[in-house]
Amino acid sequence: MKLRRKVAISVAAIAAVTAAGVMPASAGTTLNGGGSSFMANMMDICAAQYNRNTVFNTNSDTISYSSVGSGTGKTGYANGTYKFGGTESAYSSGAPSNFVYVPLIAGPIAIGYRLDGVTPAGSTVHLKAETLAKIFAGTITRWSDPAIKSDNTATTIAAVKKATKYGVTATIAKAGTKVNLKVTATAAALKRFKGKKVVITRTDAAKKKTTSVLSAAVAGTLAKSASYSKGASYAVKVGAISLGSVTVDQTIIGETLTIPDTAIRVAYRSGTSGTTNMFTNYLNKVVPSIWTKAANDSFTAAFPTSVPTDGSFQSASGNDGVANVVKNTDGAITYAELSYVEERSTAGVKAAAVANNAGIYVAPTTAATSSFYAEATVEANGLVTPDYSVKAADAYLINAIAFGLAGTAATTDNAGTKSFFTYFLNSCAPKNASGAGYAPLAGSILTKALAQVAKINAG
Repeated sequence: MKLRRKVAISVAAIAAVTAAGVMPASAGTTLNGGGSSFMANMMDICAAQYNRNTVFNTNSDTISYSSVGSGTGKTGYANGTYKFGGTESAYSSGAPSNFVYVPLIAGPIAIGYRLDGVTPAGSTVHLKAETLAKIFAGTITRWSDPAIKSDNTATTIAAVKKATKYGVTATIAKAGTKVNLKVTATAAALKRFKGKKVVITRTDAAKKKTTSVLSAAVAGTLAKSASYSKGASYAVKVGAISLGSVTVDQTIIGETLTIPDTAIRVAYRSGTSGTTNMFTNYLNKVVPSIWTKAANDSFTAAFPTSVPTDGSFQSASGNDGVANVVKNTDGAITYAELSYVEERSTAGVKAAAVANNAGIYVAPTTAATSSFYAEATVEANGLVTPDYSVKAADAYLINAIAFGLAGTAATTDNAGTKSFFTYFLNSCAPKNASGAGYAPLAGSILTKALAQVAKINAG
């Protein structure tokens, strides 16, 4: 059964709306949607609030949503079973005519695991992308594997005194009690980033305090001196683009854990799943030498060889199903939307910290997802292409954006869906997403999403 941690949020929000004098109205059209289980928890919240809110829901429609997976959602929307759909992946075939993809919500795909006996107790396991790929490819079969032990041994990395991207270069040098920062931009970079700001943010070694060091319009050369702070890192951004972080000191990454010799059991999604598509896309794009096949809604189709049949791999339905396998199995690991992992934290389920391109182990959080998508490309059709080369020190790389599917023909159903999607993006997600384990869309992605909404019911 699907855990409904988020329903408490919904009920509280509904109560607040009711207290403000907005009461339920008589039933209008029932709009049943279905698909992505990744965004099901967020759909629960927004549908419950919208159904009770006569300020936004002026036609008194009733929204319902079935968490059946992206593949079933796409098929069900195409054949008319659902009035609107939900998916993290695009149609590869069988797409209906006259519809649009609408980005609705983003969130981290957590690597959920249960591993009893890790010491120090309560510590979080760290995994590099290569190690993660080998686990899910079935070539690492025990938690005591040397690769996992290596990922969970504190290491020291050299100072990073230079970072560059798209013609913008940041350098750092220590001079007595000061550090000197310099950012240079080529002519092409000045054209690309015209009107953007260069922002440098310092985080101290204990990561307890973050301060702004520089915020200025991009120029051929910018220079700034700041007080030296041992072990501090300086994150550099130009607009939404991160160059990464520069440092003058060595940095200690991770912590040393004692890992038990427990067999690994991989829980993967049965059927077709947009979460599977996004997770296998990450593996294929980041570690193609191990995860050799392209992304697919089907885990077995994306698997590099053949899924083992020795009991080390177990399929389950939906984000909820795989999270339950992990909850009930010491040594199990899976991929699931963050809220499904958090719902089971009291049962010993945790989310691994995964290394990013800056070499930093980052836990899945809504802020880390937002940092990752700051550099994503939004296509003309509304689909979002992630940039797995992003160097932001605070970025978490395994994420998904869930899309709504809706028709462009002028119908009552599409008019109701348009109103609901508008409410979802402009009102519900900004207020509730972060507390529910999701990242609300913002900036250019939100602008594009609203442009896609405008096409619904435009007939």
